[in-house]
Amino acid sequence: MLILFFSISMLILLSTIGYGLITIKILKFEKFSHNYGLIGILGLFFLTIIAGITHLFVPHNYLHNIIVLIIGLVGLIFLKKKKFNELKFLIIIFLLLFIAILMAKTNEDFGYYHLPNSLQFAQQKIQFGLGNLNHGFKHISSIFMLMSLHYLPAFEYNLFNLTNFLFFTFFITFILNEIYLRNKINLNFSNIVLSLFFILFLTKFSRLAEYGSDISGQILISIYFFYQLEFFYNSKLKINEKFDYFKLSLILIIFAVTLKFISIIYSLLLIVFFVVFKKKGKLIIQLLKFNYLLIIALPVLIFFILNFSSTGCLIYPIEYLCLTEKLDWTLNSEIIQYLNFHYEVWAKGGKGPDFSVNNQADYILHLNWLSNWIDVYFIGKFSDYILVIIAIILIFTLFYYYEIFLLKKKLVKINYNFLLIYSSLIIIFLFWFFNFPTLRYAGYIIVFLLLIFPYSHIVENQINLRSKKVLKKLSIIFLISYSIFLIKNLNRISNELDLSANEHNNFENFPFYWVNKKDYEKIKVNGHQLYLTEGSCWAVPSTCVRGLNTFEIVKKNSYIFYKKK
Repeated sequence: MLILFFSISMLILLSTIGYGLITIKILKFEKFSHNYGLIGILGLFFLTIIAGITHLFVPHNYLHNIIVLIIGLVGLIFLKKKKFNELKFLIIIFLLLFIAILMAKTNEDFGYYHLPNSLQFAQQKIQFGLGNLNHGFKHISSIFMLMSLHYLPAFEYNLFNLTNFLFFTFFITFILNEIYLRNKINLNFSNIVLSLFFILFLTKFSRLAEYGSDISGQILISIYFFYQLEFFYNSKLKINEKFDYFKLSLILIIFAVTLKFISIIYSLLLIVFFVVFKKKGKLIIQLLKFNYLLIIALPVLIFFILNFSSTGCLIYPIEYLCLTEKLDWTLNSEIIQYLNFHYEVWAKGGKGPDFSVNNQADYILHLNWLSNWIDVYFIGKFSDYILVIIAIILIFTLFYYYEIFLLKKKLVKINYNFLLIYSSLIIIFLFWFFNFPTLRYAGYIIVFLLLIFPYSHIVENQINLRSKKVLKKLSIIFLISYSIFLIKNLNRISNELDLSANEHNNFENFPFYWVNKKDYEKIKVNGHQLYLTEGSCWAVPSTCVRGLNTFEIVKKNSYIFYKKK
């Protein structure tokens, strides 16, 4: 089964590359065709558009997904243009990282809403008012659509975690490609930032169980930040190249927002750079080209439609974007207000799985929450993450001690560009901190950038990654990072294999992840099949419900509406 699991994973990887090449062709982005890591990311982006459109009419069942898989493979065959070395490089990275996808334990929210939502996409076409059934159905992410495309015969839902693994694989491939193959074209500063990202993700985010619907979005933000740096800083780029970098950045931020809406805070960089860009008139003309406008408008429209179909909100849970009183299948305004309040209290450390503060309304006012947040969140998760970043900086400095401290020092200039970017990062951080101070809510990257951006600026004149000697040292750091990644995953797998079959998160179903087998009752309401269970749905067939007293079912033109009672 392991060989079959590996083989189908490889086919999905190659098919995704095929869709990336199709996207490159549509957008006339041929200058990016050297990097199969980026092409893979664009392939995932294009697949969300396909998945969103087809979900309006059909479920993502076996037939649908096999057709999608084959089309991607055909696209790869016809569009790869004999670039076998680039494809071979990607496959090698895939092999080196494959151990990460061998996991028994999934994300803590996987059985609660990741798996049920993905199964809903796979087994049903679009339905309206799903948010009235389960709290988990209120959360919409394009990553669930991508997961549903991996619903295939013999595997069913066991390939769903492959989606996050593809993000991870493409990201690592992207970084290595830019640093080793384009280090004379990219800014030295950008390459240093990418190097630090590489170390962070291989050592800190080496376990896919941590990803959920959060880390993949922050991978996109990392690539987005790289292209924004190049767009703004790199004077060697021709004007058309700058246009393409900006256009690509816009695609990446849109993709990230559809994964996790909170990623919208990073759009500030795009806005700032657009405002200060001198040739914005010509840039606007490029942005308004039909093929580009269509491919950025469709995922936004799909995101609105899916949010609306589930909750009645164009963007959940922003109340003024909800039609709560207009339609009888939408969420109540009271529920949306309560959930908004709940999310804020939770993010600020006022709630947890087994605790809740008193006077929650007063708790979130001003900075009343700060001292408790420090106790329950900063000391531990947040502080540990900062220590990881500091360790990365110290190790990097240690390896380049000679270049940084012993070579003739070059003057560090605090220029306009640095101040503009860093002040923008500070604003993003402050908005995040005062509203959603939880790292999984798009916080990992902004905290990382606040610390490594000034460090990269200080050392960029001392560490020249275009030098072969310097690059060799970087290769050693990367090998150490990979060793940490490997050891952590081997240790994790060993621990999971030691668990008995009656314990949660065991690996009895190796190489597939553990699924909590739920009891459920098969029932029919108004001729529509439902599956009634208690607690989290896990892999209960769709549509999974936890009660029958809060809704009724209406069928209109072959579409299902779950109306409030």
